[in-house]
Amino acid sequence: MNISFKRLAPLGLAAGLLAQTPPAAPPPTPAPGHARAFMRAGFLAQKLNLSEDQRAAMKAIAQKHKPEMKAKHQALKDARQAFQSVMADPNAKDSDIQAAHQILSQRGLDAALAGRSLHAEMRALLTPDQQTQADKLREEFKAKHQERMMHLRKGMGLEG
Repeated sequence: MNISFKRLAPLGLAAGLLAQTPPAAPPPTPAPGHARAFMRAGFLAQKLNLSEDQRAAMKAIAQKHKPEMKAKHQALKDARQAFQSVMADPNAKDSDIQAAHQILSQRGLDAALAGRSLHAEMRALLTPDQQTQADKLREEFKAKHQERMMHLRKGMGLEG
């Protein structure tokens, strides 16, 4: 294939100009988990018909646990990155991989237990009827999530 310099020069010039133009800064967005959590909290508050006192109490509980949850999730993220680094190292010993996996597993358990404690504290604020409704909503969410995952797996050719 014979391409002349005259045809490539304008493309090179355009590429050079694009490289010099700084991209526009994207608007700041909340962390993905936080945005979903706030939307989910509003959705649940509406569906469960929470009183203003219940909403205020739940917000206070969330604020009380926020530093702990943030630290637990950061520790989990760090442990996951450390494990991935060890796995990517061709010279890593089995004992190094096992140690990194144990730390990752422990950090995951720590975050799960902290989240469970937070949810139990919030659940205690609900009336029995609201608890029943919350359980029903959780089951509906699980069913929809499983359906989406099955659809995704089929789309990827992982399930027949």
